[in-house]
Amino acid sequence: MARLVFRHLTGFRANQIDEIHLGANEELILGRSSAAAIHFDREDGRVGRRHARISWKGEESTELELEDLKSRNGTYVNGRLITTPVRLSPGDIIQLGAQGPEVQVQWEVRTTTSKVILIG
Repeated sequence: MARLVFRHLTGFRANQIDEIHLGANEELILGRSSAAAIHFDREDGRVGRRHARISWKGEESTELELEDLKSRNGTYVNGRLITTPVRLSPGDIIQLGAQGPEVQVQWEVRTTTSKVILIG
């Protein structure tokens, strides 16, 4: 099983951490919607309700892909605006909107023998 860790670097949730355990779902939404897995404060006005999506294949996947969901203010990875889905690497910084909040993403995978492999 894999676990994603999102460290909020800037914005109204700065210094907070979200942990997501990957399971049967193969995507998670970043945005201001209360249903978003990575939820941003409504005061982070540059963030759309359903701003971006992270997807993967299978519970033990280490291949994560980030896609902008046609947001008004764009999605950035390590300071670069993305226009097509991009593969994430551990430690990448995702920014929702120019001058919007930033989160750093890292993950770990727990193998079937209960060995933990830290990535990033």
